Amino acid sequence: MSTIDKQRIAAVRKLEQLGYTFSAGDWMHPADGASPTPAITDALPSLLVQWADSLEGCPDGSAEEGELAAITNAIEAYEAVRWPLGWTQGGKG
Repeated sequence: MSTIDKQRIAAVRKLEQLGYTFSAGDWMHPADGASPTPAITDALPSLLVQWADSLEGCPDGSAEEGELAAITNAIEAYEAVRWPLGWTQGGKG
């Protein structure tokens, strides 16, 4: 099993631990309305960023390009929950 496959598996496990489900081609927020904020760690986005970095420069129209877009969406969703006020002076809140 390649490193990228191990990273994918770890990222999926982490999202599922946080209560997210994958449906209709996208990750959905926990259905029970529970906020994932207390369980969030910086390990998940770190894995996602590493995964995205490995896909950077992929050919247009490739499966990897779609994967990269999905990972980018997941990172942005994490950041929106982790730092709901966005950027603050001197970095994230």
